[in-house]
Amino acid sequence: MDIRHLTLAPLALVAVVGIAPSASAAPAPTPAPVIPAPDRPCGQPAVDPVYESIQHPAVTETVPAVTRDEWRWTRTVDVVERAYARVVTAASGTVHWTRAVDVLERAFATTVIDRAHVAGTPEVGHHETRVVTPAMTQTFWEYVQQSNGKTRWEVEGWNAGDGGKGWSWTGRTDVREITPAVTTQVWVVDHPAVAEVTELSHVETTWVLDGATPPAGATATGATRVASTSTDTRDLAPGVVPDGAGWVEGAYTETTPAVVDTIWVRDGDPVAAGYDATGATRPGTPDVETTSDTSALPPAGDGWTAVAESLVVVEVIAARVVEISPAWVEDFILVPGLPATPACAESEGSGEEPGTDPGTDPGTDPGTDPGTDPGTDPGTDPVVPAEGGDDGEVIGEVEVGPAGDVAPAVATPAAAVLPATGGPVDPWLVALGFGSVVAGAVTLRVSARAARR
Repeated sequence: MDIRHLTLAPLALVAVVGIAPSASAAPAPTPAPVIPAPDRPCGQPAVDPVYESIQHPAVTETVPAVTRDEWRWTRTVDVVERAYARVVTAASGTVHWTRAVDVLERAFATTVIDRAHVAGTPEVGHHETRVVTPAMTQTFWEYVQQSNGKTRWEVEGWNAGDGGKGWSWTGRTDVREITPAVTTQVWVVDHPAVAEVTELSHVETTWVLDGATPPAGATATGATRVASTSTDTRDLAPGVVPDGAGWVEGAYTETTPAVVDTIWVRDGDPVAAGYDATGATRPGTPDVETTSDTSALPPAGDGWTAVAESLVVVEVIAARVVEISPAWVEDFILVPGLPATPACAESEGSGEEPGTDPGTDPGTDPGTDPGTDPGTDPGTDPVVPAEGGDDGEVIGEVEVGPAGDVAPAVATPAAAVLPATGGPVDPWLVALGFGSVVAGAVTLRVSARAARR
């Protein structure tokens, strides 16, 4: 853990000690009742209050320096070289001339029969009767009367079968048509008709060289075409034209090459007189550019890279100590002061203090034992309230000795009040807060030394 984090504990403790009393501050508690005591004797000097102070050191933080990295930069710049040439000896050659010679063909037509003509024949057939809906039939049985031998035809199972009421089946049956069949006449083709076949033919064209014999039966159409073309050529010296029409000048062919001096010049460099640019280029030896000064960013342009081992660290803002909160002093009243009492007036004639009874001790009340305070136990010193707070608030008690001298004030909970808080602080909390401040200051110093290392 960073030692600087340890400073949070003492600072938090100081905050608790300094803030808790004010946070818990409420209306000042009513002082405990004080036993009445006689007023301070006359002629007593003023008692100065006793103050206590706590020195709170300033809270600081070391801000590290702000730096940046810088390098020297380098890049490689491509170089282009251009070709320049000068003719030492001119070249020599010939010009190629050509012309086309056409071969003519003539067209002849011939008719070719693809399918011969065939005559057609009619259809041959007969009519047939076909049943559309079959006839509905029913089978009848022949029955005979056993008593008189009479017979009759009835459906199967009539009269409860054999032995029923004297009728019995003879074994004969008869199938009778109930509903006649529905028929139709249908034409049946015995020999189908044969359609007439027409003749099909096409014309073939034959190309014959002009002047050659055409095929037999062929008829000339009058059309012609160029069957082929032959090329006639001539190679002549420059400026010479061949005889005849249709010649086309062709390319120049160098027979003896020229002697040319070619040089390569860096782009932008001067060129010697007599040399002309050829348009050819080639990459030259690249140039290397390197910056002499360091910088965090490369110069303008492309291709810059940092030079190895050229890194330097530049301090932009130096390290500094920043004061988070200033040092301050906390004062509080440890013992309140007392005002001086009026001067004593001398008694005239008797030399006794006015208001006293002869035979009694000055400062005592008749009827009480000498040296005692009414309402108090004998043998105790008189106690009077000590005023010194806001609006005459009682903040302590002062003991008065037998001779009227004032003993130092005894601090009460209301006498150890931080300024303007109105809440009591125990002495042990004050000591604990002071020790926490000292511990925080030591921790901050150790943290600062560790940060510098």
